[in-house]
Amino acid sequence: MTDEKNWEKWEGPGGPEGKGGTSIAASSGPDEVEGRNRQFVAVCATCGMQTYIGADWKWFTCWKCGGTNSEMIA
Repeated sequence: MTDEKNWEKWEGPGGPEGKGGTSIAASSGPDEVEGRNRQFVAVCATCGMQTYIGADWKWFTCWKCGGTNSEMIA
């Protein structure tokens, strides 16, 4: 079973708290196994582009549009 996270556009002042970073284009994923780095696919709430992000990230900046997305708190 997979963990599913919902993402929303970040509009607060400054940056979101927690671990995060700039996403990687889904089309430029590794062709071969590289270590044990675990990544997930996320969809940017601003432009809809699929991206790779770290498994424990709480926020990410889209590689395409530069929009910052944070984990949605329900």
